[in-house]
Amino acid sequence: MADLLILPGRGAGPLYANTEDPADVVTWLQPPPDPAPEGGIPYRHLASLGDAGTPSSFLYTVELDVAETDLLAVFDWYEKEHLPLLVACPGCLGGSRFQRLDGQSPNLLAAYRFERPEVNRTPDWEAARNTEWTLRVRPLFRASRRTMRRLLR
Repeated sequence: MADLLILPGRGAGPLYANTEDPADVVTWLQPPPDPAPEGGIPYRHLASLGDAGTPSSFLYTVELDVAETDLLAVFDWYEKEHLPLLVACPGCLGGSRFQRLDGQSPNLLAAYRFERPEVNRTPDWEAARNTEWTLRVRPLFRASRRTMRRLLR
């Protein structure tokens, strides 16, 4: 069973709109109801820090595609350095990591709860994103996509 289900479009649950494309709306179901609605993207929870489950004004997501052989190295980096550094940044309320369950790409998702949309453009955030370890791990990402979303309801 999934710990998170992201439904494209409007559904029953917290709705988030892409700040760059307001027509891009998703329903964020964490945890999903049982039975889960069809058509969503299922994820299993890997780790969380801070207030990672309460809907916040802004949700910043990072989708990564990482080869199966590199997952342990990426998990180690996320657990020991990356997630703790990012969640410690002012304005970041909490963060969670997930692994996609349907075998599709991208296979990893990180979700950060923000008080305001510019949290990921602060000097603290930039420093946390550019550590020596991060620079060594980043080449393992086959693809990445970052999206800032605003809570609609």
